[in-house]
Amino acid sequence: MVAHETLVAQDGYEVMLFPLPYLNMSQDEGGNYSHLYTYSIDLLGWNANGRVYQCPYYAPCSCKCVSVGSAAGGNSRVFQSLDKVHYPDGTLDYVTFNTVHDNNPVASLNQVFNQGDLIGHTGTAGNATGDHLHLNTARGTYQGFYDVGTGHYQLINATHVYDTCYVNNTTIIQGYGHNWRVYQGGVVPPSPTPIPIWKKHKFKWVLYSRNFRERNIV
Repeated sequence: MVAHETLVAQDGYEVMLFPLPYLNMSQDEGGNYSHLYTYSIDLLGWNANGRVYQCPYYAPCSCKCVSVGSAAGGNSRVFQSLDKVHYPDGTLDYVTFNTVHDNNPVASLNQVFNQGDLIGHTGTAGNATGDHLHLNTARGTYQGFYDVGTGHYQLINATHVYDTCYVNNTTIIQGYGHNWRVYQGGVVPPSPTPIPIWKKHKFKWVLYSRNFRERNIV
């Protein structure tokens, strides 16, 4: 997505978007470094000219900052959608997402953002080897974090980012072969109007009556 972008489906619910205009992953989920056994991914700031540091990212849906701290690294921020959103699997549900490493966080606790608002920048705060965004998503309302058993934390009810965010207006540079999807939307064609039974048989009945009359006239 790009700055100030909004996408609302015909039912009035927002479509959950990917928070950056370029998708360039530097570490996949389950990586053998800081993502072991988690669904978290790391993202580099990028534009048409290449690497961008302190790259802005945007609210993928209208949301509220519900937690601040360092549960998953430096300057962690957790956001929860204000309402249900459209997921790439076609379902509606609330969404929670965690961003980490912003050196100068934009969001404060209980701050509300509209879809498309600036909510942070890639950075190096905390345990980071370079400027990037650490992103973790979860289905439903915020339930906290848990240790996956390796000393690494992720959101309760964590989800694959590619099963959570649509990539409308996002250019994919490195997506690790995941099934990133674009929201198509559009109007669902109406079902054909059923033809009443009496109309279906009217023409056949007319032919039968005509033939009957003709046979009896002779």
